[in-house]
Amino acid sequence: MRNALRQAVIGALMLACGLPALPAHSHPVLVEGLESGQGVLRARSGECFAVTPTHVVGMGLGLEVVTAERVRAPAELITDFGDDIAVIRVDARGRIDCGMGWPREESLDATLRDAVTQGRQGVILRVRDTGGVEAYGVRFVAVDHRHIEVMPLSDSSEAFKGMSGSQLMLQGQPVGMVLATEAGRIRAYRQDALNERIGRFFPGTGSQQMRAVDLPIEPRQGSAVATARTAIRESPDPMSRAHRWLEVGQRVELTGKVVGRPWYRISDGYVRTADTTVR
Repeated sequence: MRNALRQAVIGALMLACGLPALPAHSHPVLVEGLESGQGVLRARSGECFAVTPTHVVGMGLGLEVVTAERVRAPAELITDFGDDIAVIRVDARGRIDCGMGWPREESLDATLRDAVTQGRQGVILRVRDTGGVEAYGVRFVAVDHRHIEVMPLSDSSEAFKGMSGSQLMLQGQPVGMVLATEAGRIRAYRQDALNERIGRFFPGTGSQQMRAVDLPIEPRQGSAVATARTAIRESPDPMSRAHRWLEVGQRVELTGKVVGRPWYRISDGYVRTADTTVR
């Protein structure tokens, strides 16, 4: 209910400014890491994650996300996809509505090239550190196979500090994630290219989604010690069946690490990295 009210208030303010309403699947958050930036929440198998630029999270120390309602939650760096794109896990614990929606899997090439040709206007959304969501008007000026460039309609460069990770919107739909500001232009990673990049991590995103049993495994030697009561599961998914449980302090030998997912493989299943420490 609170999230619905927030969406309605933000939408009304944006419409009053002549800007498109915030879509129902948009869940922007403030990300506080190495830098202050932005992220977009995304759920997977009952867990909450956020997609954000790698340069915002740095090494992942002391990560927190903050919602528009000023609800704080700790986070941890899960993986770096390259191209300055990272995914962090958010310890939502019922405090944050992570949402389920995500942009459709379709090419934005024609839409974005048309936006550049016609000099269309869009919007960048940012969660303020004092709460609430701000919308900034921009104009589309350039596009290639991965990136979009826009220019702010306002001359105030101060307003665009801490924009990294913000959603770039066109006609009410997300079309990119802001990465940097260079020479007065704002560079964003195209949403369709982003979907493709993170497709192996989020179900239903991109064209390369793989089943859990087909996920690539990198060799990993050593042992892991349970730091919490930990399930050994059939597949690297928190919803899969548990074979057995490890009590705190119990040790298991590792045979590998799932690429791009926070799971170790052992002889009879998988354990989540967050519940273990490697010795």
